[in-house]
Amino acid sequence: MRHLLMGLACAITSAGCALEPESPVFLSGTVLESDGSPWRGAPLTLMRPRRLDGPQPIPGQAPNGRLTLAYEPWAQVTPDAQGLFLHELTARDTGADRLERPSPWSSLSTFQLHLPPLDGARDFLAIHFMLDVDLPPLRRWDSQLRASEDAGGVRLTWVDVPPLADIPEHGYFVQARGESGVVWSQETRSGEAWLGPEMLEDFAPPLAFVQARAEGGRDWFLSVLEYVDVHEAPPVPLPFTGRIPFSRGQPCETDDGVVDPCPFTDGKLESVKVPTPMYGSLEQVLIIRLREPVHPRRVLVRGHNSTFMEEVLHVEGSLEGGAWQPLGQDTLILALDTPPHTDDRNTQVAFERDVDAPLREDTPLVDRVRIYTAKPSSNPPMRGYFHQLREVSVF
Repeated sequence: MRHLLMGLACAITSAGCALEPESPVFLSGTVLESDGSPWRGAPLTLMRPRRLDGPQPIPGQAPNGRLTLAYEPWAQVTPDAQGLFLHELTARDTGADRLERPSPWSSLSTFQLHLPPLDGARDFLAIHFMLDVDLPPLRRWDSQLRASEDAGGVRLTWVDVPPLADIPEHGYFVQARGESGVVWSQETRSGEAWLGPEMLEDFAPPLAFVQARAEGGRDWFLSVLEYVDVHEAPPVPLPFTGRIPFSRGQPCETDDGVVDPCPFTDGKLESVKVPTPMYGSLEQVLIIRLREPVHPRRVLVRGHNSTFMEEVLHVEGSLEGGAWQPLGQDTLILALDTPPHTDDRNTQVAFERDVDAPLREDTPLVDRVRIYTAKPSSNPPMRGYFHQLREVSVF
């Protein structure tokens, strides 16, 4: 009753009223097995993001890949026989007392509630709250992820996350990862995806990961909950090796001149800023200079940040300084509505895309390949900009 009266007083006097540090804050919800029955497993883990030592990113600055936080176990949450739980925290824990004090956490109001991991799978809610909240149901995802050889590559199939309560429809993100990190990423709304050998190159050993993600929120009289429902399937090995592109180790060129060695053909997969002239704007064109002429068949661009909500990647070629000839273009590139979930946003460029552009069958012999993007709905077409890239591969 004291807690209820205090909340009522806050509503009457000020929307920003602070609670006493030891005032209780309640976290409630439901936990389900993969078949929808009440949770019968071990207790859940409530985790918090500990701030790591070292420089923190400047607000508005592009991610640099350096970890700035790490989630660690903070408390256990034990559901009852019906899968229900009511967990008590304090206003000091969530920052609802609004008192400034030293804290090891990167955010007082940010938590994750995890089911016990199973065979490399993860199921959790990433949550942001300060006052009493009731979470959406947390249910184990039985993905049944499979990989099978298909059309010279591999087809991944899985069972979609079942609809549940007021959780929005999930989006799916597929990643192939090797020892060097993320090799290829793609977004899909369906329960399947296809990966080709050009997407893997020689970044072995390749494993496929599928993440399901849905973002939502709940509002009450005084309290607000923001959440991301995240499910990650157990990784599966990919049953083939990739190919090394013609462009590996080749120089590249921008308006600022030739870059050799080129950070976009070195096979390191690091996100690197595209060089720009001292007094110029961002680059609109990137040229790969091949030491030997080839008949290109495919161009892949990794880590591209879209300039527009809709773009088309154009590929052209030339031989010995001759005229540029169209080689092909990718289908429409749509900007990501939301990026895949990551614990630390500083480790990824939030909206980067990997783009696959098959070329025409009768490509001429070329020793330079030029790429640029354009907004298809503009007349004349407006070119986009290259800010950061991870790799450009010519096959």
